[in-house]
Amino acid sequence: MTEERVPADYTGMDLVVAKHFDEKVRENFMPAIISTVKQIREDYGVFEGVCVDIGCGTAVFAIELCRPSSRLKIYALEKENAIYEVARKNIEKERLTERIIPVLGDAHKLPFEGDFADFIISRGSYHCWEDKVRVFKEIYRVLKKGGTGFVGGGFGRYVTEEEANRMKALRDHSLKEDAKAYSSPDKLREVINKAGISKSDFRVSYDRAGLWAEIRK
Repeated sequence: MTEERVPADYTGMDLVVAKHFDEKVRENFMPAIISTVKQIREDYGVFEGVCVDIGCGTAVFAIELCRPSSRLKIYALEKENAIYEVARKNIEKERLTERIIPVLGDAHKLPFEGDFADFIISRGSYHCWEDKVRVFKEIYRVLKKGGTGFVGGGFGRYVTEEEANRMKALRDHSLKEDAKAYSSPDKLREVINKAGISKSDFRVSYDRAGLWAEIRK
């Protein structure tokens, strides 16, 4: 396993490196993306309404979430210019420009009005947030009443044990110290509490599917 397998530092990427990142995500993590999308559909019935994907990367997850049987309108948010450009091109290539809207923006100040989204997903960007409390405040602000947020990281419950072990080893190798964010449920609870979200409005799960916070409004 080489250091360059999956670039972990997105800041300042140029277009060439961003395309390489996109290739490596598809090569190494598609089982997790497919598994997590299946889990979300089964648990939350996410087939229509407005969705925000925070830290969408190259929009691979958003595209999978938009597959047949879904009528979602997804706002795919990414803060890094080169990654955003690859996401935009991927969306165009899949002919999903009417269903997925790429948005250049920062999770710390979401460019959406309050009560905007029926569902908010953020998979694998939690470790990047400098001010995690602020981002959770933003997520809660943007959620509609009755909406759900699903935030964290993992590989979904439908991957095989072999796939999960392979992807976890690669993720941990790429993220190094930052990987600990996805094995610290008590820290995640603490962050959400500090964001002022009532204990009755969220729950944290930590199992073979990964570390996830479910937020209800």
